[in-house]
Amino acid sequence: MIAAAVSAITVYKGLQPNDEGLMLQAARRIAQGQVPYSDFWWYYPPGQPYLLGGLWSVLGPSLLTWRVIRVLVDAAVAVLAYTLARREAGPKMSLAAWAGATLAMAALPQPHPFPIALALALASLLLFERRPVVAGIVAGICAFWRLEFAGYLALGVVLALAVRPVPGPDRIRAAGRFAVSGLLAGAALFAPVVAAAGLSKVWDLVVRYPIVDFGKYQSLPFPIDYDGPLNTSSVGGFFSDSFENMLQFYVPLALVIGLAAALLALLLRARRDDWAWLASAVFALGMTHYLIVRPDEFHTAPLAVMVCVLAAWATAHARLRVPVPRRRRKVHATMPFPRGAGGPFHPGQVKPAEPLLERREGRPPRLTPFVAASGARPRRVLAVLPALIAVAVLAYVIVQGFDAKLLALQQDTAPLHLSMADGVQANPRSVPPLERAVHFVDQRVPPGRPIYVATRRSDLVTSGNPLFYVLALRNNPTRYDIAAPGVVTSAPVQNEIVGDLERTRTPIVVRYLSPVTTTPEPNRAGNSSGVTILDRYLSQAYRPAARFGYYLILERKPPARAARRRHRRH
Repeated sequence: MIAAAVSAITVYKGLQPNDEGLMLQAARRIAQGQVPYSDFWWYYPPGQPYLLGGLWSVLGPSLLTWRVIRVLVDAAVAVLAYTLARREAGPKMSLAAWAGATLAMAALPQPHPFPIALALALASLLLFERRPVVAGIVAGICAFWRLEFAGYLALGVVLALAVRPVPGPDRIRAAGRFAVSGLLAGAALFAPVVAAAGLSKVWDLVVRYPIVDFGKYQSLPFPIDYDGPLNTSSVGGFFSDSFENMLQFYVPLALVIGLAAALLALLLRARRDDWAWLASAVFALGMTHYLIVRPDEFHTAPLAVMVCVLAAWATAHARLRVPVPRRRRKVHATMPFPRGAGGPFHPGQVKPAEPLLERREGRPPRLTPFVAASGARPRRVLAVLPALIAVAVLAYVIVQGFDAKLLALQQDTAPLHLSMADGVQANPRSVPPLERAVHFVDQRVPPGRPIYVATRRSDLVTSGNPLFYVLALRNNPTRYDIAAPGVVTSAPVQNEIVGDLERTRTPIVVRYLSPVTTTPEPNRAGNSSGVTILDRYLSQAYRPAARFGYYLILERKPPARAARRRHRRH
């Protein structure tokens, strides 16, 4: 309940024209009976838009539906993270992991599919030791939301089962049950979509595009050199002008350091029977790759959750335990060595604090000098430092998440007065222009007729505004809701868009002129493609009708012949 409250307290604040828009527009298309990959361009797995599309069909259009889902899933992730942490850590460190996961998930809510995929992955990590078949089914469902999450999860689970200290046939049997059940569950979910869209289209957009093209156009450099505002004139000036920006900027770096430290601590104290943690470690490494591809604030939460869990585990055993007896007890020379060195323990004998023994061939084991003095195991001693670093990163996640939540609470917002807003609020400066633009389109375009939302430039695109289709409840005559650089900036796609606009005689084009649509990025998306086919067509076929802030409304020019006849009559 607390995790849900933390998420819900700010989930109604803010609109995301690109990220929120592309997911809701896909859900709207699916609710109308369209199929992703064939009827419209889509490169995510189909789980999230089908879920939201089904809710759209049952409950009607609303900006609030996905926010309720997100609150519930954030709470589920926090509870699952706590439960997973309790497998190795005590209640205090597990509670700290819960706090970090709660704040990381609630920092920047969006309707993307990763929260549900992360919840399913955590559930599978909790189940695979005793119920590999159920864990495999959960992993297959995870693939329906995020294919790479399921891939990292499956790799980790199979590796963990492969090193499990049981006979070989039992390892193979458990891994096979997990893999087969996962493949069957995933295939059952994907089969209807593949049958409707075609295997080649699904493969091209769900597998090939993310691997080959996404990184070229949307990857970002890893944040190392801070180039934001830096006020070092005073301590107060630093905390007011620079601290929060630096705290956010270095989150990816802190998470990678925390993961490395936690894994090192776990490796140093690992024993033969410590095999289950390997699955979570591999999955966390996968979340690191997910972050590194595009290390911005939208991709930090999955790794942050896993670092919180692993940091709690790292501290569970990496401790110096110096035995301090309450009273001296006489130890007889005939007392056997611990851990079976000289025989089993008997009642009344004093059991040492599991010191590490120096094995000597042909002679009884002997305590090493340092361990004899401290009572600690050397590998656990070495694990203390990385464990402390992991705990520091866990604290960093909590502090940064709390700061982000506090900033969101202080953010000035105004309610959006549109039919499907349902109490959602946005920036006060952006609300009036958006409302006027939607009302203008509603008056000029009859229901059932399409509109097209274009960006500032057609040769350089880094973001779009598919949310306008959703708010205006008007269809897109083209297949392209997502302003994907390298796709909508290419000549074949722009020719296709022009053909669709001509074929449907689209009456209104909304040109979103916000600078965010052409924000410079250090990748191919930040370079002009040189293709301006769509820009030239819009200037020839449309003319300005109105402007509301960043929204320039273009209406189709009258046919040339009709214009000449009117000129002759006058």
